[in-house]
Amino acid sequence: MLTTDQMPDYQRLEKLLGTMSADMGASELHGVISGLICAGSAEAPVDWIAAFIEAWPEGDLLAQETREMIGQLYYAARHQITQEELTFMPLLPEDDEAISTRAKALSEWCEGYLYGLGLAGVTEQMLSGDSKEAIQDLAHFTRLDYDQLESGEATEVAYVELQEFLKVVTLLMWEELFEIRGESNADE
Repeated sequence: MLTTDQMPDYQRLEKLLGTMSADMGASELHGVISGLICAGSAEAPVDWIAAFIEAWPEGDLLAQETREMIGQLYYAARHQITQEELTFMPLLPEDDEAISTRAKALSEWCEGYLYGLGLAGVTEQMLSGDSKEAIQDLAHFTRLDYDQLESGEATEVAYVELQEFLKVVTLLMWEELFEIRGESNADE
């Protein structure tokens, strides 16, 4: 069983998901898994992943590789979110990609994260002021006009700051939802 904290290769996972005609790319998938981990029981992400890949053919080698990479993604996300080393970072394209491509992936990560929280039953009413504001910011980021971004130093700095913000929000939500997770795990 894979229990590493190393993320799978973004480009390879993105390509495999496209080959499998998945409804989402690597960043959005990581967002969903991260949201489910922060909000749900240990089984919620596993159950969702199983439903996500259930129609893929069993004997297909590309489907198998994609399943393995999604498993690696899950274990890495779980390790990075739950450990105290603060190593979590959203899975996004490398810095050599165009800023519009990276910003689109960042926007999709936010969309996936919010979806994962929603799937787990998290509502704004459950959250404190800081967490509620952070969730509203993530919702705003899902509407980024990434096609209109101009490359340049200011845009690059803003992008790096947004990546750090996503890291902080994820770890804040992990802490904030501790009691909710404890209650739901106690019921299992």
